[in-house]
Amino acid sequence: MIRVNLLGTKEPAAGGAVLEQGFGGGEASEKKGVVAGIAILGLAVGAIAVQWLAATREINQLDESINQLTQEKARLAPIIAQVEEYKKKLAELEEKEKLIERLKSERQGPVMMLDALSAELPDFVWLTELTQSGKAVTIDGMAASLVSVADYIRKLEDSDWFQGVELINAEVDNRQEQEFTKFQLRSQLVTPQSANETQPAAAAAGAR
Repeated sequence: MIRVNLLGTKEPAAGGAVLEQGFGGGEASEKKGVVAGIAILGLAVGAIAVQWLAATREINQLDESINQLTQEKARLAPIIAQVEEYKKKLAELEEKEKLIERLKSERQGPVMMLDALSAELPDFVWLTELTQSGKAVTIDGMAASLVSVADYIRKLEDSDWFQGVELINAEVDNRQEQEFTKFQLRSQLVTPQSANETQPAAAAAGAR
């Protein structure tokens, strides 16, 4: 008698085996994804670590450079202070030299002015008083005649020390046996250098 197994018990077993094999393949793919994620994370951490090490090395180098510069500054500080002190002393000496030169000029100015006044005196003219206020000079004197006074004015104008000489007053004094002319002049005192500079300007103004 022949029996036919219509339930197919083996087939479900075989099917189950096939089903089990399908579930086993999905689990392996999931493990590969996890491994790949861990690898990527490790690479990222490694890259961050490399950058951090490079930044730390650069910071250390900068700190070392700053320390060296600080030490160099501390070493040069006394030298810099000494140089500044020398500059200050040099400036003081220059100011003193300028003051001395100015005092010499102011001291020699009146002497040379008096020499110029005396050198330009014509015959029969003498001075009685001299007043100076800044650059303005007032000259009082006596002369034998107005002609002598005019001659003196011309000579002062030709001098390098006087400019703009003008007659303020002139009167005859007949209280003595011989008549004399009392006169008063006013002028601007200049140095020869400034006189040479102002004379061309005065000539140009006169030409206009």
